[in-house]
Amino acid sequence: MRKTTLLFCLLLALEISAQTTVRDLLKSMPDSLIPYLSENNRLDMIDFMESDMDAVVTNSLGGKSQLLKLTDQYASIKLSEASSVAMRLLDVSTPVDSLSQILCLVRTYGSDIRESSIEFYSLAWRPLPTAIYFSKPSYMFSAMLNDEEPKLTLRQEMHVDKMGMEDKEETEDKEGTEEVLTILKWNDGFVK
Repeated sequence: MRKTTLLFCLLLALEISAQTTVRDLLKSMPDSLIPYLSENNRLDMIDFMESDMDAVVTNSLGGKSQLLKLTDQYASIKLSEASSVAMRLLDVSTPVDSLSQILCLVRTYGSDIRESSIEFYSLAWRPLPTAIYFSKPSYMFSAMLNDEEPKLTLRQEMHVDKMGMEDKEETEDKEGTEEVLTILKWNDGFVK
């Protein structure tokens, strides 16, 4: 009897893992992760997207939020003019909650200067320790999940002192910014 029950649970877990999509996770997302985007808002966005309509809803703060892209592996939501969320399913070799995938969630804030935070969750929305999968840089960065591949692009804006540069004419703008991009690939954790 125990073996039969264990086998049934294992098969059920494998079936759930094979069928889980970001669409499913968006539906089951706890309201506490994005408090002003209710379950009904998320369901409406999905329905609008699937009906080839603009997936725009009025959030509980009275602003507009829009589901920009939704695939089986990826979703991108513009929460406001200065806030967005992207999420992507990632394969893991060591099962988490008996499943072979986890979810990476990237929150980005700001309009001119953007900063991101990166979080990981089991498919049951249990928070996972970020340090296992991602080594946070010591500098401020914005991050972008790739919608087609399990990659993460980190963008760092560095301030450059143009006065110290040789062979350059003096300009009114003595300082500028230089953008540095780092692309990290997923291999049971984001690595260069």
